[in-house]
Amino acid sequence: MLNAHIASTTPFRTPFISSTPQPFTFSPNSSWSDITKQIRSFIPVMLQHRLALSPREMYSPNRKLSGAFLLAARLDATVDTKAIWDKVQ
Repeated sequence: MLNAHIASTTPFRTPFISSTPQPFTFSPNSSWSDITKQIRSFIPVMLQHRLALSPREMYSPNRKLSGAFLLAARLDATVDTKAIWDKVQ
């Protein structure tokens, strides 16, 4: 289950890494669609083997980032995510 958690969070970094073409497109026909499919594939494993709830500190950043990605996807947004990452890093 630990491997599933790690593997499910790794795709979230894709929009921010330097090798990802910028601006990044959040749409159903973009690489974002592949990323969400990857993440969803790990959910059954995590739910089946869950021993306890995740620590509270984990929920807030994940929900905020997921919410921002969801909004961008619903808007079919194209965002220079690498520039944003570099600005806050």
